[in-house]
Amino acid sequence: MDSTTRKQLLELSRAFYEAHAEAFDASRGHQPWPGWTRLLKALPELAPGKPMAQPAPAHPPASPPPPPLRVLDIGCGNARFARFLHDSGYAVEYTGLDANAALLDAARTRLPDHLRESVDLAEHDFLASDRPGAALPEGPYDLVVLMGVLHHVPGADWRRALLEASAARLAPSGTLALAAWQFGGRPRFERRTVAWDSLGPILGSPVDLERLEPGDTLLRFGNVPFAPPRYCHQVAEDEFLGWPEVLGLTAADEYHADGSAGDLNRYWLLRRP
Repeated sequence: MDSTTRKQLLELSRAFYEAHAEAFDASRGHQPWPGWTRLLKALPELAPGKPMAQPAPAHPPASPPPPPLRVLDIGCGNARFARFLHDSGYAVEYTGLDANAALLDAARTRLPDHLRESVDLAEHDFLASDRPGAALPEGPYDLVVLMGVLHHVPGADWRRALLEASAARLAPSGTLALAAWQFGGRPRFERRTVAWDSLGPILGSPVDLERLEPGDTLLRFGNVPFAPPRYCHQVAEDEFLGWPEVLGLTAADEYHADGSAGDLNRYWLLRRP
């Protein structure tokens, strides 16, 4: 993908979230995705006495509890993944990054008091530089997640660069968890498809259709007239299956989950040796 088209698609994503942040936050709710539960199997076992909601034992345990799980959530949105980990019994040191300030403000508003000291939310556009993810925090992290992010990254080369930067932040035996949205070929989303020639009033100039990748799509969100549509990419099978080798990681699990049919997201759980 050429730089001009990429910049147009990134600008469209920024315009979309600026226009829809409040409605997008409300539509996502604050319940965890079902696929996250299976992800827990790839994480370190909990110490005896967890989950944290249980009262402390009368006597201290014979061995110290495990250290907090160090988590980097790239594109964290309203940070419900942090709450999910806590409710699942994990003590966390959680860093959530997102380019949209309104979504981060919504996350901070709902963050329980007992999580505030262990959760750091920062406005950060990890696609702003010439190399995606170059300015991500160094870590290392036990868990790096990209949930519902990769479909907004224009170009296979940029998706790979972002994943390489994410994998570089893993601690030994750390896990990189990816969820790729599977919207292609579904009537529900085909009805929301928007023509590319409608972008002139939003971007100021038309997108060169010859520069797009197969799987690049525009989807309408909500029913607001003249609001920016959402740029989304359906990751191809060969690209998805090639990521473990490209990143030098071991595939710990691969599965579909979420949505009414249980297959709306495709997950890779990749572990650093």
